[in-house]
Amino acid sequence: MSIVRPWIAGLAALVGPTLAAQSTWVGPQPPCDVKSSSHFQVSTASMNLKIATENPTQRDRMLKQTIDVLTRAIVQNKQDKNPAAWYYFGRYYVEMGDAAGADSTFRKAEALAPQCAADIRGYRQRVWTTALNDGLRAWQENKPDSAAFLLRRAQVVMPDNPDTYFRLGDLFAGENQVDSAAVYVRQGVERAGHDTAWAARRRDGLATLARLYQAKAEQDPAAQAWERTRSARDSINRAVAADSGVLARVLSSAASRRARGARLAPADQAAFSRDSSNRAQAVEAGRAGRAALAPRVAADSAAVQGAFAPAVAASRDLVAAYPQSVDAAAGLANIYVESGRNDEAAGFFDSLYAAAAVPPGVVIDAGRRILATGLLVAGTRVLSRGVTQSPVSRDALYDLALGYYRLGDSARTLPAAQRLVALDPMNRASVRLMAASWELKGRRDSVAKYTALADTGLGVEVTVTSFAPDSVGAALSLTAANLRTTPSKPLRLQVEFLDAKGAVLSAQTADIAALPPGQSQQSQLHAAAKGVVGWRYHAL
Repeated sequence: MSIVRPWIAGLAALVGPTLAAQSTWVGPQPPCDVKSSSHFQVSTASMNLKIATENPTQRDRMLKQTIDVLTRAIVQNKQDKNPAAWYYFGRYYVEMGDAAGADSTFRKAEALAPQCAADIRGYRQRVWTTALNDGLRAWQENKPDSAAFLLRRAQVVMPDNPDTYFRLGDLFAGENQVDSAAVYVRQGVERAGHDTAWAARRRDGLATLARLYQAKAEQDPAAQAWERTRSARDSINRAVAADSGVLARVLSSAASRRARGARLAPADQAAFSRDSSNRAQAVEAGRAGRAALAPRVAADSAAVQGAFAPAVAASRDLVAAYPQSVDAAAGLANIYVESGRNDEAAGFFDSLYAAAAVPPGVVIDAGRRILATGLLVAGTRVLSRGVTQSPVSRDALYDLALGYYRLGDSARTLPAAQRLVALDPMNRASVRLMAASWELKGRRDSVAKYTALADTGLGVEVTVTSFAPDSVGAALSLTAANLRTTPSKPLRLQVEFLDAKGAVLSAQTADIAALPPGQSQQSQLHAAAKGVVGWRYHAL
């Protein structure tokens, strides 16, 4: 009896009134020829199943007879090596909608008759569908435990079907059981593989994993501790930087006076000495505070990186699988920022966007989004790669120059700002960024020149308010605004529509009338040329 006891245990609960429509009996299909090995009791079971299928009024009685005759055949008449016995046992459990029983008996049938695998799979699919639908119904009825039990039964019947794993992952995610959800989602992703039929679900699964682990990490006490520590560290760093800057200017001024042989009045000299002493003390106090905080920074940083490690891994899997998803890249960048793993971010994004298969537009969008999270090194490196491939995006050049400026990178800020102004020369934001670039270089004369140009020298400011390229050309809207308190002079602009390498595909003119003070004029331009990806303009 030990052979049949495991799958007979729940028989009493399973055999009951089951309503079924009349249908045609279908026996085992080639190459699943198990008839030749049939025993008379097994043949009887086959006939009973046929009657139960085709005569609903006799269904319950014939199914009871089927389980009885098959049990006696296996236990009393040694038919446990007869594949037909296990095959019809599986067919019986399919009729009963018993996923566990069907799986157990079909496994035995397949082991004895491997040629029946294809035939059996169709019946597995039927019982899997029933178990899945029952599980989803229980889930809808807010019975998560029952739903999980039923979905697991479906999973057992068809262990290679990704759908059940994804459903279980969603179920446990809804219950905030992150680790359980992750187990099933990963198994679903593995089984989905690269099958295009599961591409969307695989992507959703990877995104779910990243989201679940990020939410879990954000609730970890280590994340809250790191936020407080990082805030304290950054506050000290800002104060030290500000006081150091003021102290450097004060000392430079004193050195300049000594070089000229100039002297301050006694009262001014006393005030100067007092101020420089206070600044020096503030700098030393800030540095001491930073040193005292360093052990806590190291400990909390290590703790938060450990808490976020699963989130980083899951999000990297998502981005590596879908490098053209800018949202996924931005999500990973945010996780890097939250966990303080900025240096690691640069290396990963570098390797990801080095592939030639990623279009320049995607690289540019990813770089801009990464920069927006505060990952300056990673963002500028990605964005610079995209701009090198396609150097005509005004917004990309602006973000790149601003990113370099925030890094204090004088060698790279100025060239990026110059390329920006070459495209957009009459926009105050562009001109001010040029002034900031010269500031990093220490060129006060150039800073003054571009600051004056931005404040009063432009007269008329030009802003490109929209740019929409499509398959047949591009549409561009610009606004010209008079910044002065007197009427402006008429202005003619030449707007050039550019391809990815900066070659001019089309040129249009925009005539700007004389504008009263504070007034503006809009112009709409369109280029009928394929391949337009950028623009530049200049006054004629």
